[in-house]
Amino acid sequence: MADITNVNLVFLRKARGLAPLSRYAMQDDGTILVSVPDELEVRTFHLVRFSEQGRSRITQTYNVETLRKTEVVPDGSAFVGSTDDDLYLFLKERKTRFLPDRRASYTDLSLGVESGRFGVAFSDLLGAGHSVAMGELGGRLLWTKDIAFPINRVCLDRTAKFLAIAGESGDLILVDHTRKTIWNHRQDVPLLAITTAGPQRTAFATGGPTVEAGGVGLVGGDGTLLWFTELVGTPVELAVDATGHTLAVLLALDHSSGRLVFLSEDGLPVWDVDFEDSRPTGISVSPSGRFVAVSLRDGTLVTYELTFGERMASLSEEASLAEARQFHDRGNVSAAAEVLRARLEAVPSDTRACELLVTVLEELHQRSLHAAQTAEAVADFSGADGHLIAAQQDLTHDPGLAEARTALRQRWYQTKLLEAKAALTSGNTEAAEAAFLEAIQANPLATEARTQLAEARYVGAEEALQRGQMLLLQGDATGALLAFTEARQKGAAGPELSEKIRRARVVEAMALGNALYQDQQYAAALFQYKKALRLDPENGEALQKLRYAQNFLQDTQLSDRFSRLE
Repeated sequence: MADITNVNLVFLRKARGLAPLSRYAMQDDGTILVSVPDELEVRTFHLVRFSEQGRSRITQTYNVETLRKTEVVPDGSAFVGSTDDDLYLFLKERKTRFLPDRRASYTDLSLGVESGRFGVAFSDLLGAGHSVAMGELGGRLLWTKDIAFPINRVCLDRTAKFLAIAGESGDLILVDHTRKTIWNHRQDVPLLAITTAGPQRTAFATGGPTVEAGGVGLVGGDGTLLWFTELVGTPVELAVDATGHTLAVLLALDHSSGRLVFLSEDGLPVWDVDFEDSRPTGISVSPSGRFVAVSLRDGTLVTYELTFGERMASLSEEASLAEARQFHDRGNVSAAAEVLRARLEAVPSDTRACELLVTVLEELHQRSLHAAQTAEAVADFSGADGHLIAAQQDLTHDPGLAEARTALRQRWYQTKLLEAKAALTSGNTEAAEAAFLEAIQANPLATEARTQLAEARYVGAEEALQRGQMLLLQGDATGALLAFTEARQKGAAGPELSEKIRRARVVEAMALGNALYQDQQYAAALFQYKKALRLDPENGEALQKLRYAQNFLQDTQLSDRFSRLE
């Protein structure tokens, strides 16, 4: 386990109006890309690249109103920026607005550097509804997701596969690129900053009414807190390298000073730098973690180079044991074990560390088994399995854990298989399908569960087809479409289903068109009639209504022109 052993200043420069650093500003070659306003032209900004010696050159100029936050890809070819009520996309020197027709208040944004995708948090103008969205730099909206709490921050991992969402309420959610929730976590104070390297390592910073209330925590792959470290100051920003191992936090101490703190993988502060004359605004860590840059409110740009080494080898025996006991006393047994392993790797002859590690590992084993048993008792087999997986990662040479996990998955499989059969017998195909899928999760090689899942999906598809046909006869084309789509998702296919979907869409378009026509919304009605004709070119009713709508639309436009002449 390599820790930071030294931090050196590389260069310090000042740029009037320097924007807070983008997450990907700092590169492994020591260069850094920043945004600064033009000194003469209003609404004109420059992307400026500083070399490793601190020399600057303008790489691109763009025109836009003052942006509250900007994230830029490393080569400067694309970036995203937000104001309070607009989100701008810059791609190949072309500027567009994202969701220009939506009236929203933007809270935060985050760019996935390796994918050309970004995540954004926003609320309605009254602040009553809160949502996140994922989009592409080309302007395409991929999806939106409503969130039940006010959002303070969002963060995409570098690949844009996972989006972390932090709330004013202390709620923390991780969703994947399909908007599926991976895990939930909660603190009792607002979350002010967040960063993620994927589902296994998501760090958050909390704040409260006093500077002593701040701190940084790390959440693991199952949403549980791995460690939490209290820090003096109000968190401003968090940053990590590409692997999530070099973790840095910016803190504001008051209105005119701040601090940069580096934390170890176990959450221990290992190095800090004070800023006595200006408050920090942004931070960027290079992908390898070798370089770190910080922007300050007075326009100062500072870059540092980090040196890594075996800190444990330089500690005394008592100091290393005290560090392990500190984690243990805080309830983080896994972190205590990691410290002791690192100590023994650095100093193999430390017998006291070895003895303490044996005790800690036994406690970790018992805690993991108890946590798994507790989860299984409330039928949370997935959670129980997660506890054992995490324990196996810490206790790689413990055969008892492998046996416990095998037995758990057998019980899991049998329980869900029985649940699925019972649900299928009672006619609840939805519950049956869900239970069969969980049985397959417990034992992916079980053919019995997969065979019966296919039968359940067939029954469910037939039910959906019958329901869709009945709804279509009742004139509920929208409900019929939903039912036919459900049947297709459950495996139904063929020209007969395609024809039913086509007919349902025609009926839906005609119903919408007629309603709009009656409401004198002729342009919108015209669109629906054209849609119906594309699906059914021989539809006489659609053709007739199309002509009526065209005539009324022309009359309306003519009337409007005469009104303007008067």
